Amino acid sequence: MDNIQEPKNSFDALVLALRLSIEAPTKKQSEKALKMAKYFSNILTEIEVARAKKECLKQLEGHKQ
Repeated sequence: MDNIQEPKNSFDALVLALRLSIEAPTKKQSEKALKMAKYFSNILTEIEVARAKKECLKQLEGHKQ
């Protein structure tokens, strides 16, 4: 995973946790990141969670290129 920056708020933390849950090298690490993503998704609004998912996908697409 390239260009990882420390999250500055709950939105950024959710985006990062979603990304880590997808790109983690082990199932255990993926599950841990997913647990964090669930935590942050409970703090944010539904709209913010949807935006975070879109941002995560955008970052993953950019990472492929």
